[in-house]
Amino acid sequence: MRRTVVVLVTLLVAASCGGQTAAPAASSQPAAGSATPAVWPLRGTAAPDAASVRKRPIVVKIDANPAARPQAGLADADLILEIVVEGGVTRYAAVFHSKDPAKVGPVRSARKSDLNYLSSLHPILAHVGASEAVAKLIREAAASADFVDVDELQQADAFERAKDRQPPYNAYTSGAKVRAAGGRPASDAVTVAGLRYGTATGGTDAATLTIPYPEAVRYEYDGTGAYHRSYPGGAKTMDAAGEVLPANVVVIKTDYTELAGTADASGAASVDYRATGSGPVVILRDGKRFEGTWTRPGDGLYAFADASGAPILLKAGLTWLHIVPLTFDLRP
Repeated sequence: MRRTVVVLVTLLVAASCGGQTAAPAASSQPAAGSATPAVWPLRGTAAPDAASVRKRPIVVKIDANPAARPQAGLADADLILEIVVEGGVTRYAAVFHSKDPAKVGPVRSARKSDLNYLSSLHPILAHVGASEAVAKLIREAAASADFVDVDELQQADAFERAKDRQPPYNAYTSGAKVRAAGGRPASDAVTVAGLRYGTATGGTDAATLTIPYPEAVRYEYDGTGAYHRSYPGGAKTMDAAGEVLPANVVVIKTDYTELAGTADASGAASVDYRATGSGPVVILRDGKRFEGTWTRPGDGLYAFADASGAPILLKAGLTWLHIVPLTFDLRP
């Protein structure tokens, strides 16, 4: 197995105006005998020991459709990527590392755009099928890119169908089932490079932000370090355990392209996004808005910097990361 793991979201986030003290990079795991405390690299909180942070993360594809609500397991994630898939519709990729979910779902299909981050996370991917072409791409990539594929269409025992939900919004799994279905490779130790955490100065006061999906998502700072996430009409983002409250909101703007020959019954084509190069980024934490640039060379995933080149650091806790088209006008 390849032990050199490309950085997950070298999402090095960093403060937008000078003078901040950076926490040590979560990707620098403590050496044997070192007194440096272990940190969960995708959450920024203390880990039991250096060995625990080397288990594979789990990525679960979860439906964002109103019919799928309330989802299960979102609050247990360290990182949630929300990605446009077709017709403005989004899907979640919930990343679990510091805590395995007891129940998570509804689990849905994978997309070609998922391949943009899987080779960097080295996770176990849990999903319910994909188009024939995408399923082939995922199987081939898993064989060469050091992640593990767990697909309900091939490993049905790792999933269950809830009787109180209508298909296709009734497939659920758990961290234990996904790890068992992944077999021996699922237990391999990996080096998960992570986000950067610390105090942040600068930015501008901004208690709210609206992301203009067809069903707009609004964030509102709660004054104590977290963000309420709501839909038109004021309904909050909930899972089975209660309200989901991210500590950080990261919005990456990039180019999207339609994939030929992928139109669904409504005529909407699947889309893919540009995941390398650079582009604008907006970051919310502690009631502040930071604007800067994301960069990503090759598989290294994202690093963020402000106009001066200084990193913008995240707050320890759940990060909700949106990947949106360049044309999106982010409103207060």
